[in-house]
Amino acid sequence: MRRLTSLVILLLAGCLFWGAGRVGVNMRNQRPGGFERPENAPPMLALTTVALGGFRGLIADLLWLRATRLQDEGRFVELVQLADWIAKLDPASPQIWGYHAWNMAFNVSAMMSVPSEAWRWIESAIHLLRDEGLRYNPHDARLCFELGWIYMFKIGGTTDERHLYYKQQLADDVERILENGMLGPEYTSPPDLADRLHTELDMGIAAMRFLDERYGRLDWRLPESHAVYWARQGMFSKDDPVLLDRITCQCLSALFFTGKLTYDPGSSAYRREPAYHLLPGVMLAYETALDRSTGERVQIAFRAFIEAAIREFERTGKTEEIELLTARLDALPVGE
Repeated sequence: MRRLTSLVILLLAGCLFWGAGRVGVNMRNQRPGGFERPENAPPMLALTTVALGGFRGLIADLLWLRATRLQDEGRFVELVQLADWIAKLDPASPQIWGYHAWNMAFNVSAMMSVPSEAWRWIESAIHLLRDEGLRYNPHDARLCFELGWIYMFKIGGTTDERHLYYKQQLADDVERILENGMLGPEYTSPPDLADRLHTELDMGIAAMRFLDERYGRLDWRLPESHAVYWARQGMFSKDDPVLLDRITCQCLSALFFTGKLTYDPGSSAYRREPAYHLLPGVMLAYETALDRSTGERVQIAFRAFIEAAIREFERTGKTEEIELLTARLDALPVGE
């Protein structure tokens, strides 16, 4: 009798697991982004993701605990693969992709003592978002923001003492594709340029030309230009564009003051100067953000940019630009 009871319990458990798997399959098929079994996953993980589809959340939680332990132990190579598995257990979740990329770019890279190793982790974070997360979630605003944030803050910022090394690595990567970092006229572009940009940077030449026409020619060796590019990609989603506008305005503002790059790959000499031709583009970006914003933050940032730009033009004696900016500053609401 006891054996019969045990057998019934086992059969019932098996039926429940099979049913959970079938429900999980149906749920995966109905979700945007679908579901892909992790590549090169251990056999046990591959088995459980298929047989226990309805319990994928539990599996992911267990892997999260394992990932935390790996990071604490400094086993970073294993952590990257584990992060990939966790994300692919729920590929339509931008929060998971975003967290793991942020963790690699900001936490793990900071633990590296060698700049080249830190840069490798930042690159891994970029590839995770760009080549994986956005493949499952095309133009997702959150992922585009996270990608833009890495370019703007981690590479373009100065909080990491190795930031110049990161900037030089990015400039080198782009210089190999675009001489002097800028797109030339279409009739002078190499025939394979679009393919190389897509293959090596996952960037579309048509989108890059659009941004050049809208804001002024950008130097694509600079991290802020990449941030503007990915912010633009996120605009195609239906999500609130406020954060993407923030990246666009901040980065274009930075490019106005430091967007002209003098760079010698041979000596790694890296110097940035103002790019005054971007002024109309910066103004357009702020005006667009103002039209879409209901808060005061954009007005405050816009006012700060205009005041700083006036001081810059006073230094160089450009009176016409000063008059235009002063008129626009006076038109902004007082106290905003």
